[in-house]
Amino acid sequence: MIRITAKTAGFRRCGLAHPAAPTEYQDDHFTKDQLVEMEAEPELLVERVAAAAGGSQAKPNAAETIKLAQAASSVEELDKLAEGEERKTVLDAIAARRKELEA
Repeated sequence: MIRITAKTAGFRRCGLAHPAAPTEYQDDHFTKDQLVEMEAEPELLVERVAAAAGGSQAKPNAAETIKLAQAASSVEELDKLAEGEERKTVLDAIAARRKELEA
């Protein structure tokens, strides 16, 4: 897994607006050249993190996921957070942030 955190929310690099909240991507999401570019960028913190046992990343607890939703800078980020999400409090936070972004 690759975890990217922007020092400034919405900072753009490699075709993405990176949020200030840590966002995780599969190892094959970026090319080697893109990773080199982002790792050299002082506005981004790029971390390589191990996947949880069984090959899947552990799901953040509800409070952490709500914070990620509140910090999301795009509807696409919210869509990613909503994938497979079943916790009502988290879904409510995602819906509220979506309203703010679409206003």
